[in-house]
Amino acid sequence: MRKSKAWWVGVVLGGVAIACVPILLVDYTLNAYVERNARNKLELVAHSALGLAEIRLEGAMAALVDLSAVVEGCDQRSMEIMRRTATVSIPIKEIAVLDDSGDTLCTNFGDGGEPRAISRELPLADTRFELALVRFRDRNDRALRLRLDRRNTKPLGALIPADFLVPDTVGGDFQDGRSLRLALDSEIVAARPVGDEGLSVDHMRTLGVVLKSERFPISVVVERPRATLGEEYRDVLTLGRLCSALITILSFAIGALYFRRNRNDPLVQFREAIKNGEIVPFFQPTIDIKTGKLVGAEVLARWRRPDGTMVSPANFIPLAERSGLIYPMTQALMRRTVLEVGDAHVDRPHLNVAFNLYAGHFANDSIIQEIQSIFGSSKIRLNQIVLEVTEREPLPNLDLARDIIGRLQKLGIRVAIDDVGTGHGGLSYLMKLGVDAIKIDKLFIDAINTERYSQTIIETLLELARTMKMEVIAEGVESFDQVEYLQRKGVNQAQGYVFAPALPASSYIALIEATDTSAPSAEPKAAAAA
Repeated sequence: MRKSKAWWVGVVLGGVAIACVPILLVDYTLNAYVERNARNKLELVAHSALGLAEIRLEGAMAALVDLSAVVEGCDQRSMEIMRRTATVSIPIKEIAVLDDSGDTLCTNFGDGGEPRAISRELPLADTRFELALVRFRDRNDRALRLRLDRRNTKPLGALIPADFLVPDTVGGDFQDGRSLRLALDSEIVAARPVGDEGLSVDHMRTLGVVLKSERFPISVVVERPRATLGEEYRDVLTLGRLCSALITILSFAIGALYFRRNRNDPLVQFREAIKNGEIVPFFQPTIDIKTGKLVGAEVLARWRRPDGTMVSPANFIPLAERSGLIYPMTQALMRRTVLEVGDAHVDRPHLNVAFNLYAGHFANDSIIQEIQSIFGSSKIRLNQIVLEVTEREPLPNLDLARDIIGRLQKLGIRVAIDDVGTGHGGLSYLMKLGVDAIKIDKLFIDAINTERYSQTIIETLLELARTMKMEVIAEGVESFDQVEYLQRKGVNQAQGYVFAPALPASSYIALIEATDTSAPSAEPKAAAAA
């Protein structure tokens, strides 16, 4: 009897042990999955943050090299050139002429700058440059100083505030304790949010990624508390831990979990939206503010679900850019534009239609073949097309981009730089790309009557455009005071809510027909297609 009882106890315990094995395996696998995904997200943030810092440092280096050829010292002409460069070069807030020891002789503000302490200067791979950390004595801010030693003349220095070197948000406004730190030679330059000094990561309590630049003596740390992982991945862990010891049930649960996550994946949803024609063009009218006539429209992407609800562009444009789906999306917008408003352009050669292109469109010349394929035999002619080059990401190769733009212009296509002064391009795009027009960003238009430097920036851009024989288009115009100011300054074209919001195709066609009686009305089917 005792033997029999012991046998049953052994069987029960053995069964419990066997049942625990898959449960423990599931728990281990799910925890590994959660940590791997969380780490991948941190690595993406770190690469993005480090890339931003490198791009802005490279932009400052290019600006100093350009200045070195024209700045002679602290004379009035040189200081005016420095002021213009600081105005249009987003990362640079101060340009200084230095003496041989690195002390400031003068700045673009006309003085020696506010009191500061400068760390030891670190050499870069380009031996003309050195980089140092700047601490201000009267405020708790930091910056980097990029110094160009011009050998036989006075050195130049560019001051880049720390806030311009790190992104404004990390992983959704720093939720769940996420933090980012940027350091120069292990000394903190900037943090989002303000974190511990130093670059070490406590791997027991936090999940972190340390990424070092290969081109500059800077590093980035992105981390988050391990304790927050369970909350973010609560559904995954709960479903996994409820799985029974049976392999079939475990397989079913994992399969269901995979299906659920895949179905709710924004990237999968967006890819399907492009495939199913849910990405539709809306048209932001462009008006000649001297004559009041419609001259065309900028095509903007909108996501209209099958039930008619609209998804905000802020929720899918960044996803499209990060994932590379921006390219098939742009092609889909072009084809849909031909289908929906092509008839309205046939007898109206003065109407243009503008599309946004991104840095990757200029990595090779395939964009030329794509445009010829879509518009070559369409009702929208090539000379009615305007391509707007955005500054949000740097062009990979300016010489190649210039060649592609030149070939597009030979086809009759016009090219503009969008959001001038707010991205990576600055003066280098204006000088090297040979574009036909520039678009002044809404940021500067909004500040016409509120920021004292905004009008100076606009007037500087207008002077550059006139000198380089480029058209100027103002974006985001929302008041008649702004219209009157732009008219006085010689701006001919503008977009904004003071004229019209972005319109669906049917409304845009109605606007064309209401304002232009010089050509036959578009076919009714074109309006119905919208």
